[in-house]
Amino acid sequence: MKSRFFLSALLFLIASISFGQEDNFKENISRYIKTVQKENEIPGISLCIVKDDEIIYKSHSGLASIEHEVPIKETSIYRVYSLTKTVISVGIFQLIEQGKLSLEDKIVTHISGLPTTWNTVQIKHLLSHSSGLPDMRVFGTAETINEAQAKKLAFEQKMTFKPGERYSYNQTNFWLLHRIIEKITGKTLSDFIIENQFEGERKNVFFSSDSKQIVKNRVTSYFPFSTGKMIIDLPTLEGDYMYAANGLNITLNEFVKWNKRLKDNKLLKEETMLEMWKTFPYTKSNKMFTYAWDKIMLNNHESYGFTGSLITAYRIFPEDNLSIFLFSNGLGKIYDIDTIVNSIATMVNRDIFDVHELTYKSFKPIVMNENYNVIKSKYLELKKSSNYQEIDFEDLLNNLGYELLNSQKKEKAIKLFKLNTQEFPNSANTYDSLGEAYFTLKKYNLALKNYKKAIALGGTNGNAEEMLQKIKVIKNK
Repeated sequence: MKSRFFLSALLFLIASISFGQEDNFKENISRYIKTVQKENEIPGISLCIVKDDEIIYKSHSGLASIEHEVPIKETSIYRVYSLTKTVISVGIFQLIEQGKLSLEDKIVTHISGLPTTWNTVQIKHLLSHSSGLPDMRVFGTAETINEAQAKKLAFEQKMTFKPGERYSYNQTNFWLLHRIIEKITGKTLSDFIIENQFEGERKNVFFSSDSKQIVKNRVTSYFPFSTGKMIIDLPTLEGDYMYAANGLNITLNEFVKWNKRLKDNKLLKEETMLEMWKTFPYTKSNKMFTYAWDKIMLNNHESYGFTGSLITAYRIFPEDNLSIFLFSNGLGKIYDIDTIVNSIATMVNRDIFDVHELTYKSFKPIVMNENYNVIKSKYLELKKSSNYQEIDFEDLLNNLGYELLNSQKKEKAIKLFKLNTQEFPNSANTYDSLGEAYFTLKKYNLALKNYKKAIALGGTNGNAEEMLQKIKVIKNK
């Protein structure tokens, strides 16, 4: 039975965020971007929207360098961080088209000297972040560790799960893809990518993982992660061995050109591109991910893309002939850049809207104000409804659990996190969150139990292990 409450709430929210095209579209977009920039303390931002092969909106605002008051402009070059991975994926599929590589190839057929425990890992596992390999990014920075040292440390670690089981974001995967590309082509990664995807453009397209390297027209990157206040980007995994993971630097205009080549099948044949965008069949996870591309459904509209370090995003809606590019050079507050892209897509086409975000907004008052039995009843009603098949319920419950936790409604938060572990027993993240809730209540034994469960299910990029150490220190005291 459909819930009238949820349906009416969603319709109201859709209407409230859908700035009509018949109103002043460009003014609405500009006003929205200014608000996003101000609220999240973004130094500089560039946005481009391409619809039906025409640029319908493009803007540059803010500062490329705060300290020198240099404005963002057409020639500004952005480091796109992990958005680099989509370009690397296209490069891998170009080699597949040429018959030089296969998704089923085991990585040991292309790279020698790897640990025997890595023998079953295939190319498809690297692209889908399902390799189970230890992650190089937790070992240190280029200021303290080089490639040889990172390799040694990675080789000494155990696999975290069997290849293909689940999604676990991992930079080691793209270090391996980097070396495989160079081995097969006999070229540097930079030369291969620029020659085969960017028509040899080297002035406005290049690889550099060092944000402190001085490059003409490149924007300065700013983050609050290390100090809580916005500072110039600190080097992390900055060696050239991480180019495939985070090294692409490019102007907005050159990325828009690249997108057109992709759409026009100049980079890949259409059937190859569709293969690249196939949802990967994880054996123990319902994560919706393809071969290095996020797959995001918005009211039955498929979109593909990725983000970089929370500050760059690219999304393509193939059936709607719509592409959105959002590049920025930092942030003062952490926000979800995918949500911003979703909202922009809604402004372009009212039928493209984020059912998950709207459901979250309509369900939140119930979670905050009703007792747990009502919450669970409404959740189960929502889950059964055919209107909400696109919803990532694990993420929904997890985010609402944190809303309760942050509002000091900790006991109710624990009940919601427990429900999430029952609904999604194979997800490490659900147990990690439940562990955090117990940790805030100083119930350390229960926190310990759930963090260990999270690790057994593949871990949460080192967070569960780190929390175990904190609990150990506390208990020793």
